Amino acid sequence: MGTPLRPLGIVKEVLDEIGHEITYAYDDLVFIEHNDFLLQFAPTPNELGLFFNTECPPDEAEAIGQKLVSAASEKGLSVDLKGTYTMTEAEGDNLRITFNP
Repeated sequence: MGTPLRPLGIVKEVLDEIGHEITYAYDDLVFIEHNDFLLQFAPTPNELGLFFNTECPPDEAEAIGQKLVSAASEKGLSVDLKGTYTMTEAEGDNLRITFNP
């Protein structure tokens, strides 16, 4: 079974509409500029999990979340707030992402 098709182009359009840019996409994760939040493609098509960086101020997170959910809905995507994450340096040039539901 191959990798499922993911609507990265539509996600890019949604993010552009709300003033954010994709900096990197890896497997099922989509990293956003400034690392305030990231998106994770769900196994179900057109569904995304939303994780906010623990360093993102709560008022900014709420505003971003509202804009993102609304813009995504107009494009046929569903966004579900999943929790927070922290990003730390790991061995070598790697990063470690820890998800907190």
